[in-house]
Amino acid sequence: MKKLLLFIFLTCNSVIFGQNCNCDSLFTESQKIVEDNYAGWFDKVNSSNQLAYDEWTTQKYLQTQKITEDSLCSNQIKEWLSFFKDKHLRIRYNKPKSNSNDQLESKEIKILSTNFSESQIIDYLSTTKKLDPIEGIYESSSYKLGITQVEPNVFYATIITTQNENWKVGEVKLVIKKNGENYEGTFYEGDKSDLSLHKVQLVDNLLDFDILFFEKILPAPSAKIDVTEYEMSKDRYAPSLSFRDSIAIWKFPSFENNSYEQTAYLLEKSKDTLKNIPYWVLDLTNNSGGDYSIGLQLLDYIYTDPLVFYNSEMRLTKSNYEIWYNSYISNYYENLDSIGKSKLDVRLNKMKANYGTMYNDGDKLTDTLKMEVIKPYPKKIALLINENTVSSGELFTMIARQSAKVKVMGTNSGGMMDYGNIVNYKTICSTMRLQIPTDRQLWLETGFSVDKEGLKPDFYLTGENWVDQAIKIIKK
Repeated sequence: MKKLLLFIFLTCNSVIFGQNCNCDSLFTESQKIVEDNYAGWFDKVNSSNQLAYDEWTTQKYLQTQKITEDSLCSNQIKEWLSFFKDKHLRIRYNKPKSNSNDQLESKEIKILSTNFSESQIIDYLSTTKKLDPIEGIYESSSYKLGITQVEPNVFYATIITTQNENWKVGEVKLVIKKNGENYEGTFYEGDKSDLSLHKVQLVDNLLDFDILFFEKILPAPSAKIDVTEYEMSKDRYAPSLSFRDSIAIWKFPSFENNSYEQTAYLLEKSKDTLKNIPYWVLDLTNNSGGDYSIGLQLLDYIYTDPLVFYNSEMRLTKSNYEIWYNSYISNYYENLDSIGKSKLDVRLNKMKANYGTMYNDGDKLTDTLKMEVIKPYPKKIALLINENTVSSGELFTMIARQSAKVKVMGTNSGGMMDYGNIVNYKTICSTMRLQIPTDRQLWLETGFSVDKEGLKPDFYLTGENWVDQAIKIIKK
């Protein structure tokens, strides 16, 4: 088969960024999005403070009429949003790159396309006599890529399948160049807004692209490294598990990215050891949140008594539903069989029939989880939090502390959990998006609030070496 170079056809799609936005128009748009869709709106603005809100909004709007720079406009809207006292309600500003004079420059991102099918790439790999070691088919949780040489020492990673709606099959996700025995590559951001250059290396069956990793599946590699363990060694946000005498020390910097698979890996790898460890430390200091179900994988060990989970209600507007569905549900739905789709359709159609309401899918304030087995180990658990423990880090803490084994230690958490289920609204300004919580936690109905002052620990800690302090307390 001839080199793909001979019949490659490149097309370009351009994404322009760095433009200035009309700030007063952006402010008006942002105000409408918040008022029409924010789950906390009815709690935050009512008859007691409507006048103060109107005066605050008018003042901030008038100030936008004098603003001509995107970054200053973003700061102005951020200040307006501070009225709601909700750290989940934010404006996201993607700062454009600047030239040497620190002036905004308009840059065109060219997205290449080969339009090669998987069968064409497989044919190329099987018929080319001398492949470069980096050529092949690779997979990650989001992409399957075919890396092929398109000109001497230049390789394109063509998308075979993707979970990212911003990218299409046939487009080029990575461009890799070879210099001697070394590689470097250009990575295109998921939203096609920017690109960056990274060191690239092939480690047995793994393509290490510095910021993400792919596993080679074709040609079949002779040596294999576990991709999860390799990824964790490079990922500063990955969970970790270490042992000190009779103590298991878990660290969860985040509940995001690949932390679910990484936590499952650690549990499986150390399951025999964990059976006999009497003391645990769960370090959630500086946990930035994400998906609290990552932490719930530990419930088999933590559980002692029935656990109460508060439900939430969604501000069910048409736009909230559509963004939520496209962001979180659509890919899952497409992979269901016909029976699964039919069941989910019932729930989704019920949601669409309730546009304009605060919708509680279960019609209950709480649910209770009862487990059949209480594990003898660990006997005692210290759970560490601080002012930077937020969002799902706080939600997991609320669940875990219901166990008789668990004592929460540290300082008050950050207070960022009363409103969640975040969706991102595009605005008229390409550099800015609004992050809107669409769910309201129903513990608010009881008068309890996480956002007001954060979660309070059972034991306040000061100074350094909180892990050592916590171990002393649980060993008493």
